[in-house]
Parts: sequence; structure tokens; C-alpha cells
Amino acid sequence: MLYTMLRRTLSIAAIAAAVLPAFPVHARTVDRVNAAYFRQPLYQRISRRNIRATLRKPVRSRRVSSSAPASSSSSAASIKDPDTDVSLAGRIALLGGISPVLGSAKAFNNAEPLHITTITVTLDSAVTSVDQLLIYDEDAELLGSARLDASVSGGRIYTLSVKTKNIIIPQREDYSFYVRSQLKSRDGGGTSAELLKIASIAIEGNGGWSNRTYTQSLTGTFNTHQIARSMITSITNAGAVSEPLLSGTDREIGRFRFMGVRNDGSADLRLSQLTFTLSQVGGVSLSDVQIIVDGSSDRANCTVSSSTITCPLTASFGSLTSSSRTLTLLADITIPSSAPRASLQISLNETGTPTSAGSVQWTDGTTTFDWVGFEEPVARGTYYAY
Repeated sequence: MLYTMLRRTLSIAAIAAAVLPAFPVHARTVDRVNAAYFRQPLYQRISRRNIRATLRKPVRSRRVSSSAPASSSSSAASIKDPDTDVSLAGRIALLGGISPVLGSAKAFNNAEPLHITTITVTLDSAVTSVDQLLIYDEDAELLGSARLDASVSGGRIYTLSVKTKNIIIPQREDYSFYVRSQLKSRDGGGTSAELLKIASIAIEGNGGWSNRTYTQSLTGTFNTHQIARSMITSITNAGAVSEPLLSGTDREIGRFRFMGVRNDGSADLRLSQLTFTLSQVGGVSLSDVQIIVDGSSDRANCTVSSSTITCPLTASFGSLTSSSRTLTLLADITIPSSAPRASLQISLNETGTPTSAGSVQWTDGTTTFDWVGFEEPVARGTYYAY
């Protein structure tokens, strides 16, 4: 009997020694060990995993305070210029939109690195249609918006205080940036026909080594733009590149497609006159030149003077308000029988400027414009050869 009791006691002690390390300190009481042990089926009684699971205290989920502030990035995400055309020629700028590039400038500091703190853009004259100036770096990333400085009279100075960008110009290295304009809509105070040009750009900053204050007037390229409620966006040759030249009446001598866009529903967009340059070789002569609109039998007369064909257009011929328009020129062609070679081509050559008339005259319903701001030639017609 004594032997049996001693053996049972030793067995319990051995089992306790085996399972006790599985318990956390707070659970190592005889009652809890026994309860955990004897609650298990026989084949599970020495399983540490099951005993530990039985005694583990429930873990409360962490409560997240609804008043905790949301995390935020320490630097603003970069914004890329959506317009890849950064050419610097004068253009038509559409009210309510972002203008073409007004100009670009280059900064350089010989003495030390320069940390830019302020960029100042001065316009040639006050422009009521300008809402703000958008300044982009040489990688087309937006540096910020320059706002009108109301503390300075004249309404020409726009200032950008650089706060969200760390702009540092390395010593003796060029740093370039360019400027566009966000224009007001007509209902927001925008006005047709205003001229928009940058007069100067200046920067202010601190030396990277000395912390000295620098102010620089920058060299740059600035061209004149003009603001409109609508604009012509495309003029192309709608005919073949080349065709045989044939004599006869009502021969086609050129076909052109015009496209445009309007800023608001009440704006007009209408061609009022086209001036073609005539190139002819071999004594070819033209007479009775007329212009027609695709889909219509109506015709309008054009005049020929030396190497110029001028076609005044009524509203029914020149309207681009609802869709694009294709215009075709017809003429009576005479080719001398003695001409071994003859050719004919008409083109819209001159793009014009705000101060000099080009080949295309049009209106936005408020102002008549004599230029389109395209590359020259604006559009070459079909080349006819004999």
C-alpha cells in the first residue's frame, strides 16, 4: 500500500514538473494547475499547447481614439505640368484656361549655393484677366502660384513665397523655370483682346554657406500673347499632298480644314477672311476663284491680285461654333501649251502677331483677330504639277 501511494505521488510530481514551465508566473498555483490538467482528456494532459491555451487570459483589443490626428506628409506631392508644349512663341490664350508658356528664365549664382525664398514676376502691363501665375521648374514640376501683390500699385507684380519647396541652386550651375497664367473666365472678370507679356522676373534667396541675402534680376525670353473667348486650334491641308495639274473650269486648287474651341456658350468662333499666297510656275493663270463649304452648294467669290488670293467669308461660310469646317477653293485654270513644266500651290503662310496681320482673320464674338499664333507656314495646300 505504501509503495503504491509513493509511486502515485511521484507520478503526479513528475507530471507537474513537466507541465509547470508552460504556465505564466501568475498561473502557477496548485489549484489552477490541477484544474487545467484534469480538465483535459487523458491523451492531451501533457500537451503544453493545450494547457497554455486553457490558462491564457483574454487580450482586450486596443481602442483607437477617434480624436487622434490623422498623419500627413511633411512635403507636398509634386504636381506636373499637364501641357507638354513649352514653346515660347506668342500665342492666343483662352479665357478660363491655362495659357501657353509666357516666358522662361535662368538663375545662376557664382559665389555659393542659393536657397530661393521668393520669385517675383512683373507683367508689362496690368491684365485683369489674370487670376494667378503658375511657375514650373525645369523638370515641369509646379513650384507654386504667384499672386498679385496688392501692396504695390499698378497691378503688375505677382509674388511667389517659396514655402513648400526646398529650391537650392548649386554654386555655378544654371537653374531654369517657366511661367504660365491661370486666366479668369468671362463671367469671372476675364476680358477679350487683352495683351499678356512678362516684363521681368526676379528671385530672392539666402546663401547656402553665408546666409547672405541675394536679389537677382534674371535674363529670359518673354513673348506677347493675346487673350480671347475662343480660339482656332488647328488649320491643316484637307487634300492630298500632291495631284496632277489640269486645265479647265471649276478645278480644285486647295482644300483646308479648320478647328477651334470656345470658352463659354455665348462666345462666337468664326473665320472672317482668308489670305492665300499663290505660287505658280510655267505661266499658269487663274480666274473666277471661288470658295465653297463642304456639304453646301453655296459659293463666295475671291479676288486674285498678283500672288495673293483673298477670300472674305460670311457667317455661313466661316462659322466654327458647332464643329470643324472644311473650305475648298475652285478656279478656272489655264496652262500654256508651250509650258514644258507647270505647277500650282496655295498656302496660308503668315501666322501674324498682335501688331501685324497674318493670313487668317477671325472673331471670338467680341474682338476681331488678325493672327493665330501658329508656326509658319500655317498650312500648305496640295501641290499640283503638270
